[in-house]
Amino acid sequence: MKKTWKAKLLPYLFLTPTFIFLAIFSYYAIGNAIYTSFTDSAFGQTAHWVGLENYIAAFHDEMFLTSFRNQLIITVAAVFTSVFFPLLAAELLFFIKHKRIANIIKTAFVIPMLVPQIVVILIWKFLYNPNFGFNSILQLLHMENLSHNWLNDQGTALLSIVLIGFPFISSMYFLIIHTGLNMIGEELYEAAIVDGATQWDVVRNIHVPNLTPYIKIVVTLSLIQSLSGFGLVAATTNGGPGFATTIPALQMYKVAFGDGKFGRASAMGVILFVVIIILTLLSRKTMKEED
Repeated sequence: MKKTWKAKLLPYLFLTPTFIFLAIFSYYAIGNAIYTSFTDSAFGQTAHWVGLENYIAAFHDEMFLTSFRNQLIITVAAVFTSVFFPLLAAELLFFIKHKRIANIIKTAFVIPMLVPQIVVILIWKFLYNPNFGFNSILQLLHMENLSHNWLNDQGTALLSIVLIGFPFISSMYFLIIHTGLNMIGEELYEAAIVDGATQWDVVRNIHVPNLTPYIKIVVTLSLIQSLSGFGLVAATTNGGPGFATTIPALQMYKVAFGDGKFGRASAMGVILFVVIIILTLLSRKTMKEED
């Protein structure tokens, strides 16, 4: 029975509100930011077209350039920990044959997803407090010489931020990789065991190659999240001490809502947007070539 044109049109009508909101709150916002980046738009002033002036100023801004170096360190660490530790946890869970124990462990890995990220960040901030947390533990162990003002020292602030979230088993990334493991046919594993393969052989030659599409997803998501988010740094050090932990997204926020220079902040945002797209495409292309 042939569908009438009304029946064919119905699914698109249901999708229309979604596309309208997407166009208003996403694509219009992106387009407006690009346009604003070419103006001297500022709080309480009439905007005028200034061409590439904001982009030139951004590339001559020492703090903005330093923020990219900090972001590189944070992003490399975030991508590595987002893949390695959830993969390790999923593999260890795979080789636990007692189903009840495996389900309990899996639930334990997923429960942290219910805790808001800001709560986790504030707990770690408390642990880094020079009067409590890690320093108190070091004093109990009679290792006072290792006590430190972790977040207020330029030598340790960035590393302290990178270590927030240890042991780095993100519930979402763990579930993605765990799902990928469950999608691999059990017959491959059984055949490998019959052929005398060790558990390491199974992981290296069966699991990892078949998990590549899922690892790509984790890499892409962690890359975008690390580059575009600034809540972690804003809630712990606010970019300090000095420029030690400043990242581009936080610098953009300060220029926009601290200095009121929306044109300059938009240029920074566009630069960051382009960097995210390039790095995402490069990472996917690299992983495709490895396949």
